[in-house]
Amino acid sequence: MRIKLKDIIDNKLIELVKKKSARNFFQAVRKQKKGNTVIIAEIKLVSPSEGRLGIENEAIRFAQEYEKDGADAISVVADNKYFGGSYKLLKRIKKSTNLPILAKDFVIDPYQIFEAKFFGADAILLIARLLSVQKLKEYVRICFELNIEPIVEIQTQEELNKATVSGSRIIAVNARDLETFEVDVEKACKLITQVPKKFIKIGFSGVTGRHEVEKYKTTGASAVLVGSALMSVKDKKGFIKNLKSI
Repeated sequence: MRIKLKDIIDNKLIELVKKKSARNFFQAVRKQKKGNTVIIAEIKLVSPSEGRLGIENEAIRFAQEYEKDGADAISVVADNKYFGGSYKLLKRIKKSTNLPILAKDFVIDPYQIFEAKFFGADAILLIARLLSVQKLKEYVRICFELNIEPIVEIQTQEELNKATVSGSRIIAVNARDLETFEVDVEKACKLITQVPKKFIKIGFSGVTGRHEVEKYKTTGASAVLVGSALMSVKDKKGFIKNLKSI
């Protein structure tokens, strides 16, 4: 059988479609229904402020429990030295669940976006504080070209100004100060009210129970990310159910 160049290219196009495909993180976080909060459940093995929260072998089981218990998406902290994560762990989690996966990393180079895509991330975090407006726009563009959803994280009005012109569809407001690791949900909620309505808004950090989720939702967040509290609680199913019912 003689192979033609056209056959090779046709097959390559099919392979690329499969490789570039992603679970739809955007749809997962915007599908909010009345009385049903979108929950992004996080896998974070180490917290700089709280110490070790879990081990790698538990992470797969936790991810499967999160999906079974009603979470809408999973966040995986990929930094290894300070948070105990890795992209290899993200890949294992991706294979163990049907939920879309957010890669949480400290992105300072486009290489990391390609790395996240290679290991199966459906969305990636871009921290506005770490990037100039020009770089933020460039990284968002790369994300969309790779079919990986960019989520721009902010903590200040200045960072909000950068996020609104970045081209991203999702803005996350982090209640945890990245310098001091102190948490201020009230401050985060005030900033959420300043995010234009055209963006999907997510509340990051500080969720210990219904109280914080209610605050985030009241100020306009359609989704919340729950990390340390969910990793630590024994009754994960009850905890997620309790938060989703808000």
